[in-house]
Amino acid sequence: MKHEIEIPDLPEDLEAVAYRKPKAGEYYLTPDWITVEALHDYKLSHLIVRKKQPRRIVLEETGRHRGLQYLLKIDEGNLILPPGREYKIVEDNK
Repeated sequence: MKHEIEIPDLPEDLEAVAYRKPKAGEYYLTPDWITVEALHDYKLSHLIVRKKQPRRIVLEETGRHRGLQYLLKIDEGNLILPPGREYKIVEDNK
């Protein structure tokens, strides 16, 4: 069974992965909120973290033209594209 908890004060660019003993090469948080790379396997449990990856969306021209601006739906928001060529999403890493 998985449970999700909120970690107040976790830096915006990090996401929690697990709470367990760090393995060599993984990043974890110290009690002072400092991110450290484990140099070897540890015996004590820590909060394992990783940097959040920026979102990447690739658009491709459809070959059609629009006379008016239109919206391209992305999650809960819209990307407003000007009049001209029409595009579609071909890759979304989210």
